[in-house]
Amino acid sequence: MSLHRYRQVCVVAAVAIFFSNFANYAERWGLIPLYWVAFIGMLSAPLLLVAATESRLQVRPLLLWGAGYLLMSIAWYFPSRQDDIAYQEVQTRVLSVIFLALMLFLFAGPAEQRLARQTIALVQLVAIGLNIYELFNPLTFSKIPGRSSGLFENSNPCGAALVLGLILSYGVVPSRLRLPFVLATGVGIVTTFSRSAMLGWVLVSGNLAFRSGLSIQRLRAVAAAGVLIVGFIFSPWWRQLEQKLEQRGALNLDLIQRLAFFTTGRASDDSANERYSVLVKGWELFTNHPFIGNGTGAARDLPGFDVSTHNIYVYLLVDHGILGLAIMAGLLVATLWGAGRATAEVAWPFGLFLAVWGMFSHNVLEERYILLAVALVASMVASARHARAEAPEKQAARIPAEAMVTA
Repeated sequence: MSLHRYRQVCVVAAVAIFFSNFANYAERWGLIPLYWVAFIGMLSAPLLLVAATESRLQVRPLLLWGAGYLLMSIAWYFPSRQDDIAYQEVQTRVLSVIFLALMLFLFAGPAEQRLARQTIALVQLVAIGLNIYELFNPLTFSKIPGRSSGLFENSNPCGAALVLGLILSYGVVPSRLRLPFVLATGVGIVTTFSRSAMLGWVLVSGNLAFRSGLSIQRLRAVAAAGVLIVGFIFSPWWRQLEQKLEQRGALNLDLIQRLAFFTTGRASDDSANERYSVLVKGWELFTNHPFIGNGTGAARDLPGFDVSTHNIYVYLLVDHGILGLAIMAGLLVATLWGAGRATAEVAWPFGLFLAVWGMFSHNVLEERYILLAVALVASMVASARHARAEAPEKQAARIPAEAMVTA
């Protein structure tokens, strides 16, 4: 097997294991995620060795961000309580940066980037299928009745992964299948009943529609889909489906309250109330130490709560004070550094969604499906930037040759 083919195997394996969240799902069999990171690391070792000996390992903005993130994490460990939670937080961050660097290496070339995006498209279709199956068979994967989650076992990250999958794989889906792909992703997200993921899908699909242009053919397709959806809702089949979901426990008061958010603009369910309470507590801890923070890991153990802030910005403010805002800002800048027209369809929707998703999750910097997506987008931007830099040199090299032919 050639090195090129071997590298492709590593790319497919990494995407299939981590973007699907199989690495976390496999914990039920005693295979913790660290084992899978080590497995991909060992699988990639020959490629790393060849790249090191040929001096082809590059320092990229995202690696510099990772180094700064680790330095901050370690420096802020000393003013923390230095307990098991703080130590575990440092370990988690170290592993996240190692994983990010490994994915950056695997996605270094345009061919690997395209293969990764194609694999994500397949993973996306499987995830949508699992979510639809779980809608009619509650608790197959999810721990909450009526909310599909697939291999994520948690509906919110499942919805976020589907939005990221749409952003990353839309461009490699055949043009005639893109609208069905966007709609199918929307269906998969709706089954999670994750309001934040639904909002993310609306933002991303709206951005894709704007960039693709609203042709007559596209408008007809959208109108036809809208008519079919509305017609189904007002048909006897909808009532039969509703009754079936209620009987199976897939439609309950909590889910109805969640959907009411889109009509009333108010979130009054238990989850929303808990999110508000932990956010207030996190903000209180930040205001107590706004300049130096409370130390690494402080946001992981909020007094009086079993959960954290559900917001990465407040999470980092609690740990690092006002300087914590530089961590997420730095991540976005390092990922999108030098993004141009060639990657605009992926880079800007990705940056927008990640920035918004951070308001609903404090796990942005540790969940491997997000880190994999960050590495892939950063690699695509870097490749496009490198191609732009080389273009004038190639053009200059052609001019003398053309002049000699003319002479």
